[in-house]
Amino acid sequence: MQSVSPEAAVYFADALAAEGRADWPTAQRNYLGAIQSAPNWVEAMVNLGVVYNRQGKADEAIRAFKRAVQIRPNFVAAHLNLGVTYFKAGRYEQATTSLRRVAAFEPANIQAQELMALSLIALERFQEAVEQLETLYTKKQRDPPILQALGQSYLRLKIYDKAVRRLEELVSLAPESAQAHLLLGEALDNSSEPERALHEFRRAIALDPNLPEAHYALGYALRRKGELDEAANNFERELEINSGMLLAMYHLGKIDLDRGRTDRAAVVLGKLVETAPDFRPGLEAFAQVLLKKREAAHAVRILERASKLDPNWPDVHFLLGRAYMMVGRQTDAHREFAAAKRISENERQRLEEKVSGPKSKRPTHP
Repeated sequence: MQSVSPEAAVYFADALAAEGRADWPTAQRNYLGAIQSAPNWVEAMVNLGVVYNRQGKADEAIRAFKRAVQIRPNFVAAHLNLGVTYFKAGRYEQATTSLRRVAAFEPANIQAQELMALSLIALERFQEAVEQLETLYTKKQRDPPILQALGQSYLRLKIYDKAVRRLEELVSLAPESAQAHLLLGEALDNSSEPERALHEFRRAIALDPNLPEAHYALGYALRRKGELDEAANNFERELEINSGMLLAMYHLGKIDLDRGRTDRAAVVLGKLVETAPDFRPGLEAFAQVLLKKREAAHAVRILERASKLDPNWPDVHFLLGRAYMMVGRQTDAHREFAAAKRISENERQRLEEKVSGPKSKRPTHP
């Protein structure tokens, strides 16, 4: 600690005592007094930033930490506290910058590396997060937060075999974690192990019946298996927990639609379209319900909106053609059918070329 005047030292001691009593306003006042007496006292600035954080004053804390690193650029505690504050404030780009500086000065600082990886995940920079987390993993840092972050990152990167391995380790370390079982179930489901996935989803729900997305995940897996009643029950339960979950509404409405329950489907899918007017699968499904109910004029409005959102969506053009036919707009109907056919053929050709390469043109001879 740097040499300071007796007056500054008294302020500092009084601030520490106030911190010990959790008297944050008094601590703040005394740290400010210490800094006024010793303007370059970086330890006082960092402590002041911590006290600001204790009071929920993130912006003031950031200013204190930034001032400390300006005065002493290699002061690790200031960089670390700055990174932590940015992270908690959701300012992940700035957090990674500060935490990288910590890692540069202290390569063995586990907290900085963990928070940097979590910041990268929040920024959806999953490959960078994996590289950071695997470095920790090889150093025997295999605690649940690291394993969970690794599993989630591999899931988002669609590297499902590695996701399964890391999440199996997580479940072995934290068998009572509902979130761990849910994530493992998702990885297994994507690895074409549906029965094991169902087991993990059910285990997650048994541990925490109100875990968001768990009932949706189970319902989706059951729907693909053809167990529609239980799937619908789980989608309904998910909506009780998370009333705004679009995919649960969509799949519940689709089950009703596929089973001929058009009135129920109309209610669910109508709410979905009202909640998310730009959710394209919801618009298509609701239009299908309207066509079944012979409400063609309403279907036309929905499908025209969907067509504007994605002009290259062949199914919507086909449905819109049907709707136009039902309201007597024959010319518009034929135009939409032609668009659906053209887009479908272009997509088929694109897929064929992706598999076998572009077809070469026959040479022309003079």
